[in-house]
Amino acid sequence: MPNQCNDERLTDEQLMFKFSRNDDNQQRAFELLYQRHKGPLFRFIKKSINHEHDAKEIFQELWFKIINSKEQFNHQQKFTTWAYTIARRLLIDQFRKSGRTITMNGLDASSDSQANEQPLKQPENQFETKQMAKALDHAISLLPLNQRQTFVMKHESGFSIKEIAQITAQPIEQTKSQYRYAVNKIKLAMERFK
Repeated sequence: MPNQCNDERLTDEQLMFKFSRNDDNQQRAFELLYQRHKGPLFRFIKKSINHEHDAKEIFQELWFKIINSKEQFNHQQKFTTWAYTIARRLLIDQFRKSGRTITMNGLDASSDSQANEQPLKQPENQFETKQMAKALDHAISLLPLNQRQTFVMKHESGFSIKEIAQITAQPIEQTKSQYRYAVNKIKLAMERFK
């Protein structure tokens, strides 16, 4: 039991190292990684693709790729950067297979307008809270893919702009622009809650 407590204190990268070795601790290391990251990774995929069934399939495929590529993991990089990079590539492949158009950049002139900087009012009851959350999810789902992924990685997964740029293999300035456009569009969509 003391070994399990110690494992929980290990970083993701240390757990990945243990997982990549074929020893007795391999299964426990994988279980801890999965428990830590299953929620954020699934939300990222689901919000990127907006289709529950496809999201579940891609999520499963992601973990198969992590398992099958464990020996290729560079222990000098962050596990989350590596995992989100794989997830993003799977999403792009899914879009290509389904024949959907991918608006990767999604920068348009209309999205540069600034929303009124007045803060959103606090919901007065549970119904308003649910309505606000539903409107936010809808606003996020309407964003072009790169803006949506950048916003979700920043707000749901806690990545910095620099880390997002690394995951998406884009210049930092482009990533900053995508984030700014996403925030502006979401603010505009949430105007009615002011």
